Amino acid sequence: MHNSKINNVFAHMPDLGFVAIGGDEAIDFLQSIITANVETLDVGAMRPGALLTPQGRVLIDFMIYRINPDEFILQCELDRRDDLYTRLRRYRLRRPVIIEKRDDLNCHVWWHLHMTPASMPNLFIDPRDSALGYHYLGSDAKTSLANLGAKPGNINDWHAIRIAKAVPQGALDLTPERALMLESGLDYLGAVDFGKGCYIGQEVTARTHYRGLVKRRLAPFTIDAMPTSATCPPICRRG
Repeated sequence: MHNSKINNVFAHMPDLGFVAIGGDEAIDFLQSIITANVETLDVGAMRPGALLTPQGRVLIDFMIYRINPDEFILQCELDRRDDLYTRLRRYRLRRPVIIEKRDDLNCHVWWHLHMTPASMPNLFIDPRDSALGYHYLGSDAKTSLANLGAKPGNINDWHAIRIAKAVPQGALDLTPERALMLESGLDYLGAVDFGKGCYIGQEVTARTHYRGLVKRRLAPFTIDAMPTSATCPPICRRG
């Protein structure tokens, strides 16, 4: 359970990997392979996205940061970074697009704010839910955020908020090659744009959306008390 009494806190998000994409055709390249619309993403903003299988299942989910008009950073789990990098290079073909691993970056999250911070470099608002606060990309987070009155916190508190808001993130929540965009609620989070044109897995995802074929959805729920042998039927106690 997260500590709601602590305000204005930040924490390092460990085990993340970063891939930079740049060049004159970076926008067209990303538009053609990932679910999110990077053309409508403002410089200095971020949004979720994913790379899908042709069958529309999530391969790798990530956050996309637009650093400059033709420069983007994709942030994913560290143990998925090399796979993402390899696939991006494979899909690039002969496009004049630069794809690089960025080992110099790290991410801190900043949440429980009771004010809107002034615009500052490397600070991105998390668009998935206002309770998730901001992401700060840079090695100087402890100094920069502490100067704004932020105090070190526990990343597990932030994840508790994320889970309570039904915001999936990473392979633990989105099983690679099994999870579906719409069942996971990624469309509600802005991770897919149904009007931007073709991308890998687009046909299945769009058909599911327009035909209303989503049979189940990720949703949060609260357990007031753990079930006991007296309250839980035998079928619940098996295994």
